[in-house]
Amino acid sequence: MKITLAQTQPDVGDLATNVNNICDLLTQASEVQSKLVLFPELSLSGYVTNQRILELTAIAENDNYIRKIKQSCEQNNIDTVISFPEIEGQSYYITSLYIDHNGETLAKYRKTHLFADEQKLFNKGEDYPVFNTQFAKLGMMICYDLEFPEVARLLKLQGAEMILISTANMQPYEHHQDVYLMSRALENEVPVAIANQVGINEPHHFFGHSAVVDHNGQFLLKLDNVAQVQHVNVNLNIARDADLDYVNNLHSNIYQKLSSVKESV
Repeated sequence: MKITLAQTQPDVGDLATNVNNICDLLTQASEVQSKLVLFPELSLSGYVTNQRILELTAIAENDNYIRKIKQSCEQNNIDTVISFPEIEGQSYYITSLYIDHNGETLAKYRKTHLFADEQKLFNKGEDYPVFNTQFAKLGMMICYDLEFPEVARLLKLQGAEMILISTANMQPYEHHQDVYLMSRALENEVPVAIANQVGINEPHHFFGHSAVVDHNGQFLLKLDNVAQVQHVNVNLNIARDADLDYVNNLHSNIYQKLSSVKESV
């Protein structure tokens, strides 16, 4: 399966330009027979740092900008993961959509672990969907979710065969991202792909390093720190080590203990 990492530098607040760029990249990826394009966190809006930008850029799931991307997916026969600030009622979420090659939404994920000042602007999501695609069962995470092993483990236990992560990760966390990527892939024996932003949105410097890691925690592709698009083939027919049967060997009682201990702290 050929997938594309779109390591972009969105224009903050400019939905029209960002959506046009997304559609152009979908076309480019389809021309090299890629099956899936993964975009960074908040790829439609740029990274939102204040209430003014949030109110300017937040859209509903059925917004015309989303419809335009769906049309592009259908026209180019390609799947994608996009991310945007979602508004529902009076609540805001950092949301990712998985849109398939028919222009249909297969899954919506709302970021559950909000980083730093995101907690002042957004609500936390609650669900961790795993969904069928033409390739495999997939799960999604967004940025800071990667740093909590329980999220990837939950996706794995629900049958995810690959995890897709949209992120807007900034300096000085380059090393953190690499270690977490390798760990989440290895401990769950699934490939993991991540697409990060690049560029400067003060005070944040987004470092890129978008990557795909195989189920053994080995990098199949790793980008540097400039805007670019790269493609890589990912094998989803995995021969796993029978002695490392993490799912069946997991003592599930540990999650009950974790929950009870956290509530008592």
